[in-house]
Amino acid sequence: MMKFPKVTGKDLNGNPQTIPDTLSGKLNLLVVAFQQWQVKPIETWVPFLQTLVVEHPMVQFYELPTLREFNFLSRRIIDGGMRSGIRSKEMRGRTITLYLDKAEFDQALKIPTEDTIYLFLVDCDGNILWRDTGVFSEEKGNTILHEISKYQEQ
Repeated sequence: MMKFPKVTGKDLNGNPQTIPDTLSGKLNLLVVAFQQWQVKPIETWVPFLQTLVVEHPMVQFYELPTLREFNFLSRRIIDGGMRSGIRSKEMRGRTITLYLDKAEFDQALKIPTEDTIYLFLVDCDGNILWRDTGVFSEEKGNTILHEISKYQEQ
């Protein structure tokens, strides 16, 4: 089974995070984005994800803006810009900015292009149970629900 690589970042509340170690769900849906314009595809998922965590308390979701490594000042400016666009402290806590070697990250996750968003359903050990790309669809939502029910039956 493929694993999500161990990566570190900070959520937009300023708290250090190590993925998958500090993720709070037994299952976590990670939404990985690479470009600023990918906020729109992410937004197609938010209503489903907000309902998902209410109906399935063992599941949490996180947005992972994934950027190349920048110096401290550039990181502060970028994170500040993202933070100003997200009013909710809860959503800022779900948004973990990753500054890393993107080629290495993409290779570890077999990501062929950064022209879309990627979604990964991972357990607390980082095992990837499901993955997909792009905007929300009912079919993708149903597949996630099916994967959650399979996990609960274990």
